[in-house]
Amino acid sequence: MGKIFKNDVSVLFNNNPISEDFHLYECGYEECKPTKPYEFVPIDYWVIHYCIAGEGIFQIEDKQNHIKAGDIFMIPPYTKNKYYPLPENPWSYHWIGLRGKQIHKLLSMCGLSPETYIIHNELDTHLKNLFEKIYQEFQRERYFKSISTTFLLFDYLGNHLRLKQKAELSTTEVYFNAILNYIHKNYADNISISDIATANNIDRTYVFKLFQKYLKISPSQYLQQYRLSKACTLLRKTSLSITDISYTVGFQHAPYFTKLFTQYIGETPSEYHKEYMRFGEDSFS
Repeated sequence: MGKIFKNDVSVLFNNNPISEDFHLYECGYEECKPTKPYEFVPIDYWVIHYCIAGEGIFQIEDKQNHIKAGDIFMIPPYTKNKYYPLPENPWSYHWIGLRGKQIHKLLSMCGLSPETYIIHNELDTHLKNLFEKIYQEFQRERYFKSISTTFLLFDYLGNHLRLKQKAELSTTEVYFNAILNYIHKNYADNISISDIATANNIDRTYVFKLFQKYLKISPSQYLQQYRLSKACTLLRKTSLSITDISYTVGFQHAPYFTKLFTQYIGETPSEYHKEYMRFGEDSFS
């Protein structure tokens, strides 16, 4: 293992991986001084930072993000990035660097990916202690212990923080999720927007506002599209008649169902069913 100390920075390295799937390559911490923005050279491994004090700016793929104490930010491999402390309140952070074939999968289970590379959170003592313990075990060259602590970190991120974030969903998200659940359970019935609003104890106008906010479509459009997706499944997997399918997914008139299906899918329900059956027969011949 290598070791570097410079001012308030400490970095530890391990260049001897024990597995192609998972390699805890480096870990460290830094108490930053005010610096100018600096663009880092893209690296070939994953780096996860945990901000334990102060504030900074993290820029990835030309998008700037404000980071404060308690936030986690991740740099995927081969990604253009820059990050620096705010001059008036420079940050401090721990980090770990990871290599291996399974790192992407493991991080995605924790809620981190190249698309979701920041977790905003309040400062968490347990999380801070886990990063510190990884560093301490790494420093003592107790590599298996540092790896096991890294997996405890993953477990904490994947379970505790996700549950906490779920509990802290905004009121609008709670209402919107409840509306979607209601539609998914009752789409086969002759439900209206008023029924959806009444079932969730909210105003009909508010239902429209929520759909515009989250999906940019009307609730009627969503209900139609959801019913049509269910109809597609039945057309592929059953031999029900078009009329039976239309009633099963909540349409009261088969001709209207056929018209709407053709408009959205680009072919009639019968054509869709025949095309799927033909494809299925050809694929198994």
